[in-house]
Formats: sequence, C-alpha cells, structure tokens
Amino acid sequence: MIAAINAALIHNQSQPWMYDVLALTMEILGRPQPEIERVLLSRIDFSAADVPSMVYSAAYLTRFKADQQALKLYQQAAVLQPDRPEPYIMGLRLAEKLKDAEGILWAATGILTHVWIKDYEQWHEKALNALANLEQSFKKAGRQAEAERVQAARSQALERDLKLELTWNGDGDLDLIVEEPRGTVCSFESPLTAGGGVLLNDGYGPKQENCHEEYLCAHGFPGTYTVRVRYVSGNIVSQRAKLKVTRYQGSDHPVVQSMIVPIAKEDRLIRIDLEKGRRNQKSEAPQNSQKNSSLLPVLNHFVSARPVNPGGRESLKSFRVSRQAGISTGRQVPLVTGVQNVGGVAYQPVITVVPEGISLTGSAVVSPDRRYVRLSLSPQFTNVTDIFTFSFLRP
Repeated sequence: MIAAINAALIHNQSQPWMYDVLALTMEILGRPQPEIERVLLSRIDFSAADVPSMVYSAAYLTRFKADQQALKLYQQAAVLQPDRPEPYIMGLRLAEKLKDAEGILWAATGILTHVWIKDYEQWHEKALNALANLEQSFKKAGRQAEAERVQAARSQALERDLKLELTWNGDGDLDLIVEEPRGTVCSFESPLTAGGGVLLNDGYGPKQENCHEEYLCAHGFPGTYTVRVRYVSGNIVSQRAKLKVTRYQGSDHPVVQSMIVPIAKEDRLIRIDLEKGRRNQKSEAPQNSQKNSSLLPVLNHFVSARPVNPGGRESLKSFRVSRQAGISTGRQVPLVTGVQNVGGVAYQPVITVVPEGISLTGSAVVSPDRRYVRLSLSPQFTNVTDIFTFSFLRP
C-alpha cells in the first residue's frame, strides 16, 4: 500500500485521500513519528486552501498526536478569520494539553472576545479558569511580570464597546433590533452580524426572568447605532420598557445610561453614538446568522443546495483527465462525454427531518350500537441527544 501510494505521488497523481491512507498505514505499521508528521504536513499543504479546510486539517492532525502542529494551524486560521470561534475553542484544549502558556493566553482571550455561540457562558467560564490557573502558576514560579501580563490581557478581553439591555413587565413580547453603522442589522432573524453584534437573548413573557432582550458588541464600529424597540404581541405593563445602554464596559471609563421607552404599535427609534469603537473592518457573515437560503422547497421536500467549490470541480476534472492518460506515452486524453465518464464517484446528501418534542396520535372507534366510543392514544417523545460527526473515510 505504501509503495503504491508513493508511486502515485511521485508521478503527480496525488489526491487528498492518499495522504490520509498513507498516514494511517504508516501508523499501523509502526513507522517513526517524524515520517508520519511529514506526510500530514504534506496533506495540509495540499488541502488547506481556506480557513474551514485549515480547521479540519488541524483536527485531523490531533488524530496522529501532532498537537503542536495542530495548534499552530489553529493560530494561522485565527489570523485569517479572527471572528471564527472554532480555532480558539479547539486551540484551548490543545494548549492546556501541551501546557503551552502562550497558547493558553491566545486561546482563552480569543474565546472571551470572539466566541458567542450557543452556551457561550460555559466556554467563557473555561477560558477564565484557564487564565486564572495560568496567572497562579506564574505567581508561584515568581514570574510576576508574566502574571501581570495575563491579568492585563484578561481585562482587555473582557472589554465590551456597546451593550444594550431591554427589560419590561407583562406577558407581552418585544423585539430589539439594532442597525449598526456599516449597514448590518442585528435581530432575532440575524443574531450574529459582520459588524460584531450579537443578540444574546430573545425574550418574551409572561415569566419575568424571560422578559428581557440583550444585545452585545464586543468590538464595534465607531458611529451611530439605531436601536428599534418593536412591539410584537401581548400586554406590556404601563406600556413602557426600560433600555439600559452601557458603553466601554470593562474599561477604565465606562458610560452607563438608562431610559424609559414608551411602547406603541410603531417602532420606537433610539440613536446611540459610539465614538471609540475598536473595529475597523467587517468580519465574514456568520452562517448561522442568516436566513437559511440553502434549503429550497421542491415537491414538498427540502433538498440541500450547497454551492459547488470551483477548486473541487477543477480537481475532479484533473483527476479524471490524469486517469485517462496514455500509460506508455503519457499523453492526456481530453475529457469528453460518453462512456469515458462512467464510473464517477459522488456522495448524495440524504436529508431526514427528525421532529423533536412530543407528538400525540389518536383514533376513535364507535361501537355498533353507537353507545360507546373507544379512544386509542399514542404519545411519542422524541429528543435529539447528540450529533456525531463522521467522514467518508472512517464512517
């Protein structure tokens, strides 16, 4: 197997899966770890063309215990897309495993600044604990300067340019919509924006603990933020809500302002000026913040319509052409339609809708004398407990 793959690589017939198979085979045969790492790094050079591929390649490196190289790859991905949460989350685990102080400092501060996914509180808590342990270890070792640097980095990571909190009483529902200076809009439809805004909570009545909405922009553009308070439904006590505006939270000079917002059928507009915003460019639009336009209704079904990667199409074409080349002369045969295209391999996504929650089905049977009705009820409890990732190489 190793000889066959090496021959294909030497004759410019390389494909990404060849490096995977080669690394696995070498590991099974007990080859030296430096040789396996060299194969893995060659695979990264071959496939890590964008940030998602870099993140995948870094996760693949950990499979072969190449944690140091994986951590460096996560750091490179974070440089290209600073607002992407995966490099920091995965990087913190590797840095703690390697006991890399600089890696822990980078990953933990990145989590506190850029990670606003679901259950972000637990990730922030892990990051704070990692920084606290790092600071304590420096103090025990007598490295006071490094401990102060960790403390300063934590304080800077906890700074927030703008924070909005909308609260009300009653069983009604209000929406908080924020128009950011560069044209992006943060709302319940787009909870994450390219301008750095995130809607942390979309609340509704009647429970008082749920009657609040919270918007946060850790690094925002300087300029004017237009806040819309929209009435949705229900009864709002006194037809009023309270809006708390906090600028530069965590800095030396925070600015806190509270105001009462009268509620009406029309949106209430409040303009907030942010002079010292720390963001200077937009990030890439988060995928989970946009309306899912990749699901198109066709014949009452939903079919995934992922855009085709042009690089992948070109690689497939080159692969086919290379396999059609003349073995003796090395001449490449043009790719044409017909029987030459038979045998192509592809993967068709199969989408299954799994309803989550409680469903109840019932049937009624009437007796012949119409005096009794027999009811048959069948409740079903469905819950998605976990999601497993897989690949076509190791299903």
